[in-house]
Formats: sequence, structure tokens, C-alpha cells
Amino acid sequence: MTNVSLLAIVAYVLLLALRRSGSTATRVGRAVALLVGVAPAAWVMAAHGVTPRLVVGFGVLFFVGSVLLKTAIYLGFLSKYVYPHTGAASKAVIQGFLSSGCEIGAAAVAFGLVFRNLGLWQVFGFGAGAAACEAITLSVLEKPLAGTSLGEHTAVQIDKLQSGPGWLAVALPVAERGVATTAHIACRGVLATGIASGRAWPIAVAALAFAFIDGFVMYGLTRKWEFAHPAVAARLFGPLVLVATGCVVAWRVAT
Repeated sequence: MTNVSLLAIVAYVLLLALRRSGSTATRVGRAVALLVGVAPAAWVMAAHGVTPRLVVGFGVLFFVGSVLLKTAIYLGFLSKYVYPHTGAASKAVIQGFLSSGCEIGAAAVAFGLVFRNLGLWQVFGFGAGAAACEAITLSVLEKPLAGTSLGEHTAVQIDKLQSGPGWLAVALPVAERGVATTAHIACRGVLATGIASGRAWPIAVAALAFAFIDGFVMYGLTRKWEFAHPAVAARLFGPLVLVATGCVVAWRVAT
């Protein structure tokens, strides 16, 4: 797939994001969030010559496979038989480690068995491919996790953003994509460094950081946090930003 084809896909999804219902601010927020999610993948291919085959091919392939597995376990088992009988904290721990086990586990298979000793920018591209795929998918989906209580709460918060301050309707989706994109890339980066060097601590950092990020979001959704309120949004994204930044630092230290 050429860079021109990628540009066409992103342009089309961007158009869809802008044409979706909502206030002008929420549409702008979606559009900017999409660009935040795909920009690292486009940049690493253009600036460092990482091939689309690695970024858009294998990076997306391993990501999609891990997310399909995670979603199947969540919808087919956890949401029906486990989560109705557990509290918010337990759900957060289970969901966090499920996400980490599937996504970081898939990346570990890639780095340990399929791609050995990738360079810095190749690892960056692998993670950026996952981030871009997620950004595009969320831009297309009208209601993520529709049919579940988490999806219903998320939809309510999105509706509230449309009637709230315009700056928050832009800042919230952009912050979410910024944290998610950083985590996708940095967690895979520190993981790859640990696998290549045979050190356990970078692998543990990647797994635990990813688990915390997804688990903390699950905790907030389960507790019905009002994300459309600025103070609550800050309470959510503060720890997430710190953990994602910590992964970047850990990657730099481990390299």
C-alpha cells in the first residue's frame, strides 16, 4: 500500500469525522484527534523510511488480532458472567490485564518471534501503526461498545460535550488520542528493548503501564465519571499522562 493510498484513507475518514452529527467544536475535536493518531505513522514513514509493510501491514495486523481477541473475551464472557458480579476496582484490574495481555502479548510475539532486533524507528513505526488503526476505527464508529452499559455511558458523555464548553469538546478527544498514541508507541518501544536485551524490567514496565491505562479508564467508566466536566476530565487524564510519559522515559533509559 502506497503513501498516497494511506493519505486517501485518512482524508476519507477525516471527512466522515467532520460530517458526523454534533457541534462544530466536537467535529473539530474528532478531526484533530484523528490527525494526532495517524500523524506519527505518516511521519516515521516519510522521515525515517520505515516501510508501509511494517507500519500499515504488520503493525495493524498484530493490533487488530489482539483487539479482536480482547473484544471477544470481553463481550462473550466477562461482560456477561464476570463483570455483573464484581466491583469497579476488580473490573479495572481484570480489564487492564486483559488489554495488556492481548495487545502487549501480541507485540511480544511479534518482537520475539517474527521481527528480531528491529531498529528504533522500526519499533516506533510498529507502534504507530497500531495507534493509527485505533484512531481511524474510533473516528468511523458512531458509538463504541454500543449495547453495553459502558457504551451507553460513553454516548451520554459525548452528547454532553456538544452542549458544554467548546474548548473542552476539542481538548478531550485530542487529549485521549494523545495519551493513547503515546502509550501504543512507547509501551511497544520499551517492550521491544527489553526483549532484545533480555532484561525483565522493561517488559514489566510495558505490561504494567498498558494495564494501568486501560484499567483506569475502565474504572472511570464503571463509576460513571462525568468526563464531560473539566474537573473530572483532569482527574482522569492526569494519571494517564503521567504513566504514558513514564513509558517514554523508560524507553529512553532502556535503550
